[in-house]
Amino acid sequence: MFKSVLVLIFILLLLIFSSQNMEHAAIHVVTGRPLQVPLILIIAGAFVAGYATALFTFIMKESKRRNKNRDIVVRGPDRF
Repeated sequence: MFKSVLVLIFILLLLIFSSQNMEHAAIHVVTGRPLQVPLILIIAGAFVAGYATALFTFIMKESKRRNKNRDIVVRGPDRF
């Protein structure tokens, strides 16, 4: 029950935040006219890009850690 209330409060705050950021912002690309998009899409895109970067970094570190552990098991601890 408590978790559901927290989720509802978070969703409500997110809706308020997004409704406050609906004005358009210009994105200047290399060529052509600037694109007009809602500010909330820019914020959401930055969030998704940051999350994807963190997830990719975690996957790469976990892969290296697993390879290191596998090398220890294959070689044994006395071959270092």
